[in-house]
Amino acid sequence: MSIKIRVRTLRASRVCAIGLGLLLPFGFATTQAEAAKQARVMEEVIVTAQKRAQSLMDAAIDVTAFSGDQLTKAGIDDVFGIAKAIPGVTIQNTGSNPQIFMRGVGTRITGTGLDSGVAVYVDDRFVTRQGGQVFDLFDVERVEVLKGPQGVLFGRNATGGAIRIITKEVSDELEGELGLGFGSDGFQMVKGFVNVPVTDNFGIRVSAQTRERDAFKENIIPGAVDFDDLDAQSMRLKARWDISDNSTLKFSYDRSKTTDLSNSGAVSLDGGNSRGISLGGITTTDRDKIASSLGTDPGYGSPEIESDSFQLRFETSLSDGLDLAAFVTYLDFSSSKPGDFDGTSFRDVEVPFALSGSDDIAGGVELSSSSDGPLSWVVGANIFEGDAESDFDLRVGPAGGGSVKLSVGFAEYKNTSYGVFGSMDYEFSERWMLTLGGRYSYEEKENDLSTSSIGVATVSPVPASDSDTWNEFTPKVTLTYNLDNGIVYGTFASGFKSGGFNHPLRVGTVIEPETIDMIELGYKADLTDSLRLTSSLFVYSYKDLQVTKAASDSATVSTENATDSDIKGLDVALTWAASENLTFQVNAEYLDTEYEDYETAGRAPNTVLTGDPAAIGYGFVFFNAKGQELLRSPELAVYVAVQYDSQLSIGGREGNLSFNMNYAWKDDYIFDFEVDPLVDVTQDAHGILNTRATLTIDKVSVSVWGKNLTDEEYFFDKVVAASNNRGNYGHPRTFGVDFAYRF
Repeated sequence: MSIKIRVRTLRASRVCAIGLGLLLPFGFATTQAEAAKQARVMEEVIVTAQKRAQSLMDAAIDVTAFSGDQLTKAGIDDVFGIAKAIPGVTIQNTGSNPQIFMRGVGTRITGTGLDSGVAVYVDDRFVTRQGGQVFDLFDVERVEVLKGPQGVLFGRNATGGAIRIITKEVSDELEGELGLGFGSDGFQMVKGFVNVPVTDNFGIRVSAQTRERDAFKENIIPGAVDFDDLDAQSMRLKARWDISDNSTLKFSYDRSKTTDLSNSGAVSLDGGNSRGISLGGITTTDRDKIASSLGTDPGYGSPEIESDSFQLRFETSLSDGLDLAAFVTYLDFSSSKPGDFDGTSFRDVEVPFALSGSDDIAGGVELSSSSDGPLSWVVGANIFEGDAESDFDLRVGPAGGGSVKLSVGFAEYKNTSYGVFGSMDYEFSERWMLTLGGRYSYEEKENDLSTSSIGVATVSPVPASDSDTWNEFTPKVTLTYNLDNGIVYGTFASGFKSGGFNHPLRVGTVIEPETIDMIELGYKADLTDSLRLTSSLFVYSYKDLQVTKAASDSATVSTENATDSDIKGLDVALTWAASENLTFQVNAEYLDTEYEDYETAGRAPNTVLTGDPAAIGYGFVFFNAKGQELLRSPELAVYVAVQYDSQLSIGGREGNLSFNMNYAWKDDYIFDFEVDPLVDVTQDAHGILNTRATLTIDKVSVSVWGKNLTDEEYFFDKVVAASNNRGNYGHPRTFGVDFAYRF
C-alpha cells in the first residue's frame, strides 16, 4: 500500500512539474508579471445542491462543481470528461448503454425493468433512461456532482449520488456565439447559441451543437464497415416569461440524436470464442482493429440514442418569506443497440437489433421559505409515470454458417412512483445548525412479455408477466459547526432504489430493492486567502445490492440481489491560487470496498474450480466473492489540474491567454467477477493527460487542444460471457483546433 501511494504521488508531482514548466514561458511573455506574483482571493462558487443557492463552502455536503467556463478551459465537453475529472466516478460504455458508477455504487446493465444507481438531472429534469445519461455538454452554466445517497431532495435512484447539469438561462442581453472545430480522425464540430430579449419581460435562448468523427477501429473482415464513427446532434430551446415582479414561467425543449459505434466493436480478451474460431471465424486483440460480423450485414442497425424532452416550470413568491415552484416534464426516448457477442467474424452469437423506447411524464411541486432567520425549509411532492417497450432479437449460428433466430418478442414495462419530501435547517446558535430531512417513496412496476421461444422450445411462459410494489422512508440528519474560515459537519443519510425485473429474456424473478446507509464527516475551509480545502470521510452500509452477472442457465445475463456490502473512504480536494494568474487543483479519493458473503457471484470454468482437466468451458459452477472489492471502484483516484490565465494587449487590442493541463489517474479496478486465470478483467492503473490553450482577442478566440496525449491504452469495459470474453478500448490520442466568434 505504501509503495503504491509513493508511486502515485510521484506521478502527480511530475504532472504538476510539467504543467508549471510549460506555463513559465507564457508568464514571461505577458505584461502582468508583477501582478502575477500576488496571491489572489479564492473565488466564491455558488451551488444549488440542497435546493437553495449557497456558497460551495457553506454546503454541508460532498459536492464538486464546475462552472461552464471551467469546463471549457479544461476541455470537458461530455459526461465522460466529468467522470475523468471526478475521482471515484467511472463510466462503463458499451455503445448506447452507458453505466455510471460512483464510489462503486451503480447499475451494470439496464433492461426495461431496471434503473440506474446514479441519478442524472438536466435543469432539475430527471433523465429516466440510463442510455440517455451520457451526452454532450454545451451552453452549460455549471455541473454539480453530489456523492452519496441524495434521495431526500432528488428522489428516485440516487443511492450512489447525483449529477446535476444546469444549463444557461435566458438573459436580458442580446448575445450569441458561433464555434467551429476540427481534429484528428476527421473530427468536425459546429456549435453556437443566440439569446434574444424579445420584450422587457420575455426572452428566448437557442443553442445547438453537432459533432462528427471517423472510425478509429478497422474492421479486418473484408468488405465490412469500420466501427467507432460518431454522428451526434443536440439542440436546446429555452424561453422565459416574467409574468409579474413575483412570478416567472420557464419553458425548455431539448433534442438529441447520437449514432456512436465507439464501443460496439469489442476485441477478444482470450483469443476469441472457441466455437467461432473452429468454424472459420477470426478475431483480434488489437486496440485499433475489430473482427465483427455486424459490419457484413446491411440489416444491422447502428447503436443510436434519440430523445426529445420538454419542461414547463412556474415559480412565484406567495409572500415575502414563501416561494412556490411547480413543474411538469415529458421525455420521449428510444435506443437501438446491435451486438456481436461471440467476438469473431463468424456469425455465432449475435443481436441484429435490441430496441427500446419510453414515454415518461413527471411533475412536482415545491414550497420553500425565503426569509432571513434561523429557520429555513422546503417541502414538496413528485409523481412519475413511465411506459417503456423493448424488442430483442437473439440469433445463434449453426455449424454450417448463417444464423438461427432465438426470438424474444415484444415486452412492455410500466413504472409509477410517488414521493413526498421535506427538509429544514435550524440555526440554534451562531455556530451550530441542525438539518433534518426525509422522503417517503412508493414504486409500482409491471413487466409483460408477449413471446419468448427458440425453435420449438419454450424458455419462458407465453405470455408472462411480473409486477410488484415497494415503499421506503429515507431520512437525513446533518449537524454543522461553523468555523471562522469554514465548516465541520456530520451526516447520516439513507438511500433507496426500487426493485425491478430482468431483461424480458428472463421472466419470473423479482429483484428486491437495494438500500444504503451512509455516515459522512466533512471539513471545508479557506485555509488562507489563496488555499482552499474540502474533505469528507464516509462509510456506506449497503443492503441487497443489485448485481448483474452471467445467468446460470443460458448465455444471457441477469440481475440478482447480492449480500450486504461495505464501502469506506476519504475524499480530499485542494485548490491553490498560487498567483493572480496561476491556479493548481488536486482532487483525490481513497476507497476501501468489499462484498460480504456472496456465494453466487459469477460463473467460472469447471477446470478452474474443480481441477478436473476433463471439465471444459463454462458450466453451472459458481464462486464466492466474499472479501472481493466492488466492481469499478479503484482504490485510489487522483485528478490534477493546472490553470493559467493572463490579460494581454496585442496591437492595441485587449485579449486573454488561457492554458489548462489536467491529468486524471485511477488505480487498477475490476470490471467483472474473475476466477479464470486466462481472462484478465482488470483495468490496470492508468492516467489520461489532456491540455487546452485558448487565445482570445476582442470577440474572436482560437483554441488548440489534445486528449490522451500520452496515447494511454485503457478499457471502457470488459465483459465475461459464455460466448466470449470481450472488451472495448477507450479512445486513443486525439487533437484539434477550435474557433469561436462571440457577439
